[in-house]
Amino acid sequence: MLASAVLLPWDARAAVTYSFDWYCSGCAKIGLGSNGREGPFGSDSACQSARASLSGSLSARGCGSRCCVSAGQPDAPPPSPAASAPVRIRPDTARATPAFDPSPERVRRADEVKHGKEKGPPHGPDVSGSWRNSFSRYEARSSKDAIEIVLVETCRTPDCIRREYPNRPVFRGRLESGRLVGVLLIPSAIESEQSGRHCTTPAGEFRVEGRLSDDGNTIVWRHAQLPVGEGCAPVSISLGTWRRA
Repeated sequence: MLASAVLLPWDARAAVTYSFDWYCSGCAKIGLGSNGREGPFGSDSACQSARASLSGSLSARGCGSRCCVSAGQPDAPPPSPAASAPVRIRPDTARATPAFDPSPERVRRADEVKHGKEKGPPHGPDVSGSWRNSFSRYEARSSKDAIEIVLVETCRTPDCIRREYPNRPVFRGRLESGRLVGVLLIPSAIESEQSGRHCTTPAGEFRVEGRLSDDGNTIVWRHAQLPVGEGCAPVSISLGTWRRA
């Protein structure tokens, strides 16, 4: 009996059909039926369409309808002959190959990190080269972490008709986070008259600081405070604002 059930054709199973019921509470008073069923329809959409088209006449009679309901079983394709027999997978072929092996990626990234360490951290902006203010030209020279700036050319007169070329260092220091930190070199004493008093500023090295712009093309120097004799007003000196020559 089991064999005969399996051999039944699949089209012998009932297909799904759809229908809907309608009802009228007052239809018996006017000699019409009080309920009924429409269908069957081959699909739910066909059933809903028929129910919608009939709803107008039902409403005019004071009637209503219920939702479409299905009956039967859905058609299903016959089973494949190959599906009835289980497939045995040999142990040596059961191992699945991974879709992505992350090992080479990990090795590549490790190599990149290693190479990055060999290159070392990136350096900040370089101040080496020629710089100018309104009356002098300077040359900045970098060596590892040390920076030396040399006065190459300067004006001897306010109109800059006469020039001189001292070629002497005016700054020694280093670059720290966009700041030039070091000392201003005064090669000889500076003498001045203040309210009839003779004042002298000694030669030497005096702390000074300059700010390098973000684009590395401008340096703005702060004033360096210089020592003075007793009774003399404080004296400060600045290298001004420099731009790349």
